[in-house]
Amino acid sequence: MCVLLLTQLSLSHIQLIEWSGALGSDITFFLSRGTAYCTGRGEIMTPIDPPLPSGAKLSIVKPNLGLSTPKVFKALDYDQLSTEDPQMLCDLFLMEGVVNTDDKYYINDLEQPAFDCLPELKALKDELLEVEGFDHVMMSGSGTSIFCIGEPTDKDAFMKEFDERDGVSVFNAAFISREEGSWFQDPSEPIVDEAEEEVVAPIIEEGMTAEEAEKVRESRLKAAEAMKESIPAEPDNSDIETTESIPESDSSETETKDAGSSSNFSKGLRSILNGQRKFEESRFGEKGASSFSSPTPSKWLE
Repeated sequence: MCVLLLTQLSLSHIQLIEWSGALGSDITFFLSRGTAYCTGRGEIMTPIDPPLPSGAKLSIVKPNLGLSTPKVFKALDYDQLSTEDPQMLCDLFLMEGVVNTDDKYYINDLEQPAFDCLPELKALKDELLEVEGFDHVMMSGSGTSIFCIGEPTDKDAFMKEFDERDGVSVFNAAFISREEGSWFQDPSEPIVDEAEEEVVAPIIEEGMTAEEAEKVRESRLKAAEAMKESIPAEPDNSDIETTESIPESDSSETETKDAGSSSNFSKGLRSILNGQRKFEESRFGEKGASSFSSPTPSKWLE
């Protein structure tokens, strides 16, 4: 989103999803509505309607001990891998609901090797399963965080038992989701009535009218201006008297540093954009990349 504001690119949501896989395996998910069925490295995303309402509670319990992801995968016993079809599990969660789905379908194949590497982690999960108020408890990814869906009946006692324990931290959180054409909102804040405040989409999408697209551009320009205003201004020392002259070498050094900072920013942005171009060429071929509707990196930086 920052690159969009800086470059004023008009990219569709589909283009952002296509490009996000080149930035990282987890990036694509953040362009979903809050829930998605992801395959591959995580970059192949199928959007689904959020099965939990925005604001639904959960707790994340994180031991201070860490685990090496390669070590966890090395300890994986392939004979113990689940044989359940992932698509069937996805359909089941959507049909039965996250809360009502049986515990046996909450599957993370990396729990077995993680628990083998760190038995204390399994003991912690077993304790959390006994907490009244949690609907489901499962380790996240390759560990060591454990998420608990729901809210403890006695929250004070829960926090005293786990958050005040040495080597363990508790983060109480809430699920968030978004509607099509809008960005994520804090579920604790009141929803603004569209009649009172017009909702402007965060990006220009296919099918928009020229008027709608112009509103998006204006909204992004305002956001960019707000970002600029939030950057502290350089102090004005013109009225400060000094008895010592500033050596010319110091002044030239400062100018060189400023120029270097600007140059480094331009180089960094150019590197990102050129990397994206290479990704397009690898995915669509050189001809396909050149026929892409977006401007080339050199044009973006002009």
